[in-house]
Amino acid sequence: MAFTTLSAPASAGLFTRFLSVAAGLYQNWQLRREYRQTVHALRALSARDLADIGLSRCAIPGAAREHVYGK
Repeated sequence: MAFTTLSAPASAGLFTRFLSVAAGLYQNWQLRREYRQTVHALRALSARDLADIGLSRCAIPGAAREHVYGK
């Protein structure tokens, strides 16, 4: 007959995994927040200011995504 026992490392592993997931969610939240702030700041610029930096209004989401996520 086989017996299994739970030890501290198993519960510590679960807690570590939970912290890892929580950290990932927090990082995603921060990146999304930075993306929204960047889009908001670019949309506040005038058409002339956007032209000076080489952007059109339709390119704002892509430029913000590239700035924040690096894609």
